[in-house]
Amino acid sequence: MVDPTAFGGAELSFSWGDHICTIYEDYDQQMTVMLPFMSQGLQAGQRCVWVSSPASAQRFREALAGIGSDLPTLEASGQLVIVNEIGFYVLDGLFRPDRTLALGRTLLLDGQRKGYPTMRIAAEASWLPDYCVDVATWEGYEFAVTQRIEAAPVVAVCQYPARRFSGEAILAAFRTHPIVIMGETVHHNPFFSPLVPSASGRPV
Repeated sequence: MVDPTAFGGAELSFSWGDHICTIYEDYDQQMTVMLPFMSQGLQAGQRCVWVSSPASAQRFREALAGIGSDLPTLEASGQLVIVNEIGFYVLDGLFRPDRTLALGRTLLLDGQRKGYPTMRIAAEASWLPDYCVDVATWEGYEFAVTQRIEAAPVVAVCQYPARRFSGEAILAAFRTHPIVIMGETVHHNPFFSPLVPSASGRPV
């Protein structure tokens, strides 16, 4: 069990192996949810990985600095890792799920070698509509994440800016995450059903 985290003011005790989805409307709402999640992990001596666009990464750094985090020390030690979303998800213009899953495991093992036995990872999905990834492929990837981290010392949060996605893509997110944060409200997800695949090959 991980210590409770104040997701948007709501205390939620979660376990290693949990796969969480947050759906937000704007940057302020995103940081209300994600800044406590990441800063509490850093305070607890856990590896924290942030996957996003460079612009979002800069806003995240500024938010951490605003609460007194020592970013140069955190990044130099390898406790805080900030990764470009395109490099994490895309190779030669294509989304390659197996490669991304392998990179996630590499980040965990590298952190453990550096003395961080557990990991929080927060990854934005804002890049998806620009690369025409179909809903079925993405849902399969999210299902694989749920399976892969179930027994791992990892908590993963997938971040969806609501205005970037179709309703079908949001439904796929609901089906593959046991916990969903809508805005600033935490829900144990009654729609979680990863064994029901999406029938659509349309882009997210």
